[in-house]
Amino acid sequence: MLTSPANAERLKFDHRLSPPLKAVFDANDPDMIAFNDTNPRYVTDLIAIEGASAKDWIQALLIVARTPDKKVRTVAEWVAELQAEGQRLCPSTFRTLASDESSATFERQSTGCRAGYPPVAIYRIVAGKRSLFLLGFMDKGELTEQERREWQAVLASATID
Repeated sequence: MLTSPANAERLKFDHRLSPPLKAVFDANDPDMIAFNDTNPRYVTDLIAIEGASAKDWIQALLIVARTPDKKVRTVAEWVAELQAEGQRLCPSTFRTLASDESSATFERQSTGCRAGYPPVAIYRIVAGKRSLFLLGFMDKGELTEQERREWQAVLASATID
C-alpha cells in the first residue's frame, strides 16, 4: 500500500499484516475508503476496517501525508499536536511504543469521550525529507491483544519511498 501527495515522497506499509485490512483492500469497495486531497498540503485517507462505510466505522486506518509548516515541522511537534488534541477532546493517556530519529509510534487511551470519538488509537508518524506521514489505527470499541499486535506490526512496517 502506498500513499503520497502529488510530487512528494510515498509512504509504504504492509497491509497484509492485518487480515481485516487486507480483506477491505481485496473487496475493493469504494464506500469503505474516504480520500480527501482538497488541501494538497494535508492529504488524508480513511479506510474503514470494521463498520458500514468510511463514514460509519468502528475500526479504521487513517493515513495522512502532510507538508511541514510553521506549526508542525517535525515528528515530535506532530506528536505534541496529536496529544494536545486528544487531551482537549477528553481525558487521555499516551504511551510511547517506539521512536527513533525519524519516527514515533504511540498509543492513545481516552475515557469519557463524546460519541463517535475513538477511545483507542495507535499512531506512527514518519518523517521524510520533504513530508511527514501519519499512519493511525483507531477503534471505537475494545481492542484485543491480537488486534493490537497486528496493528503495531502494520505501523512498524511503514517506510518512506
